[in-house]
Amino acid sequence: MNAQEKFAQIESIRAEIEEKPASFSGNTARERLNLLFDEGTFVEVGAFVRQRPTEYGCAEASEGVVTGYGAVDGVLVFAFAQDPSVEKGAVSEMHARKIKNIITMAMKADAPVVSFLDSCGMRVGEGVDALAGYGEILSLCSEMQGVIPHVCVVNGVCAGAMSFLPAFADYTVMLNNAELFLSAPSVVQARFGKKTGDAQSAYQSGLASVLCDTDEQAAQAVKTFFTAFGAVEPEDDANRLTPQIAELISAEGYDVSSVIAQIADSGEMVEFSGGYAKNIVTGLIHLDGTPCGVIANNPAVDNGDLNAAACDKASKFIEFCDNYDIPVITLVDTNGFAVEVGANISESARLVCAYADSDGVKITLITGRAYGAGYLSMGAKHTGADVVLAYPTAQIAALPADTGAVFLGSKQISESDTPAETRNELIASYGETMASPLQAAQRGYVDDIVEISTTRQLLISSLNVFLQEGDL
Repeated sequence: MNAQEKFAQIESIRAEIEEKPASFSGNTARERLNLLFDEGTFVEVGAFVRQRPTEYGCAEASEGVVTGYGAVDGVLVFAFAQDPSVEKGAVSEMHARKIKNIITMAMKADAPVVSFLDSCGMRVGEGVDALAGYGEILSLCSEMQGVIPHVCVVNGVCAGAMSFLPAFADYTVMLNNAELFLSAPSVVQARFGKKTGDAQSAYQSGLASVLCDTDEQAAQAVKTFFTAFGAVEPEDDANRLTPQIAELISAEGYDVSSVIAQIADSGEMVEFSGGYAKNIVTGLIHLDGTPCGVIANNPAVDNGDLNAAACDKASKFIEFCDNYDIPVITLVDTNGFAVEVGANISESARLVCAYADSDGVKITLITGRAYGAGYLSMGAKHTGADVVLAYPTAQIAALPADTGAVFLGSKQISESDTPAETRNELIASYGETMASPLQAAQRGYVDDIVEISTTRQLLISSLNVFLQEGDL
């Protein structure tokens, strides 16, 4: 048999591996990968790898995972996709070896990884060998955290130890009919009466950032993430004015997403963990083509007050931005911390630490209230911000005006013949003096008090100061 004949024989084996089982109606791993990668660019790695023969046999011609690399909108991306059409995507020793190999290649190439998860669990017949494979996958996924971007797509069942991967990932997309759980949902339901494991539960807990109905939508969500993650050619005017913000923030309980839309290029943001801790908004935007993270108190939910969940969400996002040298823009409008039963002080303190420990560029804009511990926790000058700007209408103080004025003027109020009138006068005076952004600016805690309509211009110019390269 000559080389050409041998190659033809190998290609027939490859065709057998790639053939979709007639009994399988969903998308295979290869079909899902084709939805993501630019046409004709995907290169499969390890197609012929298969399970070692055991006393239980080796029925399949290949493993239930497809690995490789290619271009996503022209950018090099590595990927692995569990294949539910082969042994229901069950993890074996060789399955894990394929995943380890592709992640190692990605780390060496300094390129992102996308993981498509759809597996019934492990091949129990392999015993500790399959279990060892699980451990090696988890170890390597932990190792790549913060080194290369990892986007996770949960297409089907993601159970047991594999459920840790979405938690390790920087961004997770999940199908609405998928399942994600560590312990079987039926067991949790029986013991605690609580529904878990479905897509909504993952979304509300912050594990999933976006939910989709189809594999096509999920692939598009991954592409959108990569677009937001990288620098792009700006399509919006860097000098565009933002007069609408003044009206937006004047409304009680406004949605801060509408303010972010005024600031961002083309009004676009890729939100992170949108179903979790909605009193704070985190996401990626572009400012004149530069990718930036944005963190903003959201008065539309719980008055924008901070709590342990909001601090957890924001601190994780700051760490993500810091890992990949993405500047952070913080929009502040909060009374401080909400009163919580059994408040988690450790989680709340983590937000201050995240800002203080971050080495990236941090620009803070105080759009409204900035009181007490909330002010300090949201990227204040004292806790690591490089630039702090404030609107003329901002309020910066140890206590809100209605509390601070009464605390300091309690004697005047009690001795007054018209206590209600005196109280209102003290509150107004407190807001105009002690809580004025001018006082903070006079102490150097605010770098400038800015006109609201110039918000986008000033954020971009402040950002450019830190992004300039070259000698003077």
